[in-house]
Amino acid sequence: MAKKFYAVKRGHKTGVFESWDECFKSVNGYSGAIYKSFANPKDAWDFLRNPKSPAKVSSSKTISPQLQITGLEDLVSAIAYTDGSYNSEAQTYSYGAAIMWQGKTYTFSQRFNNKALAAMRNVAGELEGAKKAMEFARDHKIQYLTLFHDYQGIAAWALGTWKANLEGTKNYQKFYQEISKSVNVTFKWVKGHSGDYGNELADKLAANATEKLYKGEL
Repeated sequence: MAKKFYAVKRGHKTGVFESWDECFKSVNGYSGAIYKSFANPKDAWDFLRNPKSPAKVSSSKTISPQLQITGLEDLVSAIAYTDGSYNSEAQTYSYGAAIMWQGKTYTFSQRFNNKALAAMRNVAGELEGAKKAMEFARDHKIQYLTLFHDYQGIAAWALGTWKANLEGTKNYQKFYQEISKSVNVTFKWVKGHSGDYGNELADKLAANATEKLYKGEL
């Protein structure tokens, strides 16, 4: 895929950035952020220097200010927050996933009663949530996915820094290895229950999940 240059006209830090990750850090959580992607640096700098240049303003009436970044116009990039939950009484696990793409937030959740995998408790749900986000990216031909998670194993098992010993972790690692051929996944750890809107949304979805797959849109 051709390289892109991201011009941030209004954000925590302004300028032209060569990666979406840098652009994301500059506009995430910034109310009224203005940014746009270009195929070459000249057009990006012209956008910044021209006060009358048509700006893409990241805003939404339905998405929390913390997630205003999801107004991204780039069709091949998406952001996802995932989390897992465990019900000790029923011995079931579940996941919640919130995927931000093309200015919308797609939400998913589901509960499972696989007794063997339930031995992993909420971790089983964490893995299912990450897989759901990656599946969404693959099915919608999204090439770049930034996946926020509050459990380190999501990245560690996928990337092989933790050894996968159990059935659930082995399957997850194999799943990632296959899907990474078509989706470039960037893992980002976020502290759980820290007030992060996306993480709190995924946590709530996981806690309220039912055995029937839930699909929603904000």
